[in-house]
Amino acid sequence: MAPLSIRDFTLEARTAGYQILAAEQLRSNRLLMTLSEPSGVITLVMVQARALIGASDVQDLAQIMQLRHPARGILLAHGGVFSATAQQTLVELGDPRVRLCTVLPTASRAEVEGVPGLAVKRVST
Repeated sequence: MAPLSIRDFTLEARTAGYQILAAEQLRSNRLLMTLSEPSGVITLVMVQARALIGASDVQDLAQIMQLRHPARGILLAHGGVFSATAQQTLVELGDPRVRLCTVLPTASRAEVEGVPGLAVKRVST
């Protein structure tokens, strides 16, 4: 598996609509990015490049979230999958802010006149 590149993932995050506030190379196979959505919502994304992502990776993200207090946290499996124990650990955490993803979700653009979280459906005429 190719080493993780901060540059590649910051480009991916920008393409998905996020603003990059910080990007850290925690290990050769792990990145931590602090992203901001257009609405101002802060999301921590831990990118893990390994064939099988385990429970300890989920716990690591949860601990970092306790320290940094983001609105959301995403554990992103790069070139791998989540083990059954990782999925069970997510359930046991009971924190709806934490997500396990294999693709970075697009940033929410749900903001109306400065009101975060208020979605608008655009209708073409």
